[in-house]
Amino acid sequence: MAKDERGSAELNLTALAGRPPRISEEHAARIAREVFAREGTPRLLYGERDQNFHITAPGGQDILLKIVDGQEDPQVVDLQLSALQHVARIDPSLPVPRLIKTRNGEHLAQVEGPQGELYAVYALSFLPGEMLEGTPAAPPLLTEIGRVVARLGLALRGFFHGAAGRRIAWDPRQAASLRPHTPLIADRQMRGIVEKALDRFIALEPQLQRLRSQVIHHDCHPGNLLVDHARGKVTGLLDFGDMIHGPLLFDLAIPMAETQGVDLSPLEAATRVLAGYSSVTPLEDADYALLYDTIQARHAVTLAIHGWRTRHDPEAAAKLDAYCAINGPILAELTEIGPDKALAAFRAARLDAVETEALVKRRRAVMGRNLELSYAKPVHAVKGDGVFLWEPDGTRLLDVYNNVPSVGHAHPEVVEAVARQASQICSNTRYLHETVVAYAERITRTMPKGLDKCLFVNSGSEANDAAWRIAKAVTGNSGAIIIANAYHGISDAIAALSPYSGPLAIPSPPHVEALEPPDIYRGRFREDHPDAATAYAADADRVIAALAQRGHRPAALMIDSAHTAHGILDVPKGWLAQVAEKVRAAGGIIIADEVQPGFGRMGAAFWGFAAQGIVPDIVTMGKPMANGHPVGLAVTREDILASFTGRVDFFSTFGGNPVSAAAALATLTVIERDELQRKARETGDFFRAGIKALAQRHQMIGDVRGSGLMTGVDIVADQATRAPSAPEAKRITNRLRELGVLVGIDGPYGNVLKVRPPLPFNREHAELALAAMDRAMEI
Repeated sequence: MAKDERGSAELNLTALAGRPPRISEEHAARIAREVFAREGTPRLLYGERDQNFHITAPGGQDILLKIVDGQEDPQVVDLQLSALQHVARIDPSLPVPRLIKTRNGEHLAQVEGPQGELYAVYALSFLPGEMLEGTPAAPPLLTEIGRVVARLGLALRGFFHGAAGRRIAWDPRQAASLRPHTPLIADRQMRGIVEKALDRFIALEPQLQRLRSQVIHHDCHPGNLLVDHARGKVTGLLDFGDMIHGPLLFDLAIPMAETQGVDLSPLEAATRVLAGYSSVTPLEDADYALLYDTIQARHAVTLAIHGWRTRHDPEAAAKLDAYCAINGPILAELTEIGPDKALAAFRAARLDAVETEALVKRRRAVMGRNLELSYAKPVHAVKGDGVFLWEPDGTRLLDVYNNVPSVGHAHPEVVEAVARQASQICSNTRYLHETVVAYAERITRTMPKGLDKCLFVNSGSEANDAAWRIAKAVTGNSGAIIIANAYHGISDAIAALSPYSGPLAIPSPPHVEALEPPDIYRGRFREDHPDAATAYAADADRVIAALAQRGHRPAALMIDSAHTAHGILDVPKGWLAQVAEKVRAAGGIIIADEVQPGFGRMGAAFWGFAAQGIVPDIVTMGKPMANGHPVGLAVTREDILASFTGRVDFFSTFGGNPVSAAAALATLTVIERDELQRKARETGDFFRAGIKALAQRHQMIGDVRGSGLMTGVDIVADQATRAPSAPEAKRITNRLRELGVLVGIDGPYGNVLKVRPPLPFNREHAELALAAMDRAMEI
């Protein structure tokens, strides 16, 4: 112990020594300008030992200027700076501040105070968001806090620094040093609770040596967390000033102890944080054994320090008043609950956290390991509504990927139509039913004149399979023309027309030939070519000749007018019309696969082929037509259908059944009534403009393509060379998933972000997605 000038007993611990420097705002502005070359208006923020200034820059590149306590050990400052650099290298997407260099290229400088005293100074990037302090968090945000804290622990796992061995008052292992000062807690009842908690923890201290230990942040409380409540995301992890080498469990115990939940008890809020943490870093039995007491010790340490400061440092004590007003009642409530009930709740949270992992294992056991799951952390969706999905822990995800629920997840009109019809009858199409006929009448009214005959099946793959059978039957030819890397379905015949599966797929058979994709961004003929349409269309001559050499004339060209599997291309105007003319002249017909571009998604027209200036001979569609209910359809002309059905007795038992027809009819009604095609055009234009603006800041955005709510974002290693970067696209996609936004990846190089949300996706949703993209693309 040491004595202060008042003769009071003072702890010989870092956190209770020293005072923040006394630099004025005017002086802070001068430091920012002269040392860090940053102009701006300073605003003083709270700091326990350091002095912190938010420097608001006119251009928006704000910084946090930190004037270090003059009594701080230089090695402790180096600990903080080194840790920040380490975390930025190991997990660049973690929302931690980045160091700002001085004019001399250093991370640390020295400045004079008003009396000539010397202070160390450094600057950090100023992170966006709202301080969590004083505001309860919704359950998904609590879970996200746990996940982010666990990620920080993983990022620091391989880091060490000699100064991390220091002693600070907030370390629960200093409970024995704080225990003599509990008489300074004014409230007698609370004093007894604090003493009991400290005594229990002191007795358990030998067991702490069994825990995983490393350098830890040790201060992830609400005052050091920036969040976006609307999106349920952590936007900033602040203040590395209390870093120590200690049990990893301490990093979890702090947010579990101090983060409040909306309409949740302290224990319920704590278990939400634990569930998120455990999903990244599962707890060991030794952790569970000490978790309750570590949480209690955190509260008790805070209240003991507050008692000490009330006597010896009232100004500093006032800063803790708000915390203690919360911590005291929580400590009392958890004490009343007791360790046994708390441990049971914590272990239940562990069960929730491993539920998804267990489901993945069960799935692999019965469905195989190679069946694809999107994202590094699979999505476990249990509920959908509009453009959002929810996971079991309440995490909300903005769906910017799924075109199948075209009018939005669980649209009430579609749900009601399905339920109503299923409660009446579901039969095959050899019986009459009003709904399937009504749908056929409605859908053909959206088609060009002459396309007015419907063949119902169960999926887009079946529709394409039927179209291909029709093409061969009516032309008498056997050759298929597709676009390189195309995808059209999973049946044996259509898989042969779908080289999208990649190099491991079976090579294309002799009757299939692929056209060069009309890619004006990365292909042979680019946007500066005087007539790229004709240049690319010339490849049709090669394809037709190649088929002829192998004894095949073209039966059909099958094409997805959005070129989804090719990275959602912006094709040169007139290209498809020229190709179609060549194919027809060679005896083939045109099959427009509208599974992805159809139903107003492209904005400019109800059907994707219409924007290409052609009228196909057969139009196919599938899952989006009934908002995800299994149904498919091929629409063609009277002469073509009659020629086919005159030779083939074609029948699909469930194709066009009344329940699927009801779902499709309700979906079409919503699309037309709510003007979703127009809205897709307007929102899509806004969204792509926003992504193009991001390209000015993020050099990995090479090209932004598409129409309506079908957008491709070409991710590159270099904007000048346009070299595709699949690893960066994958990183961005997984980071977006962490930020609560789902997008896909497509294209022959696996580097194009595929953005095709449900049609009700509006400007508000686009702004959420743009903000997430901005963050996900930060290096």
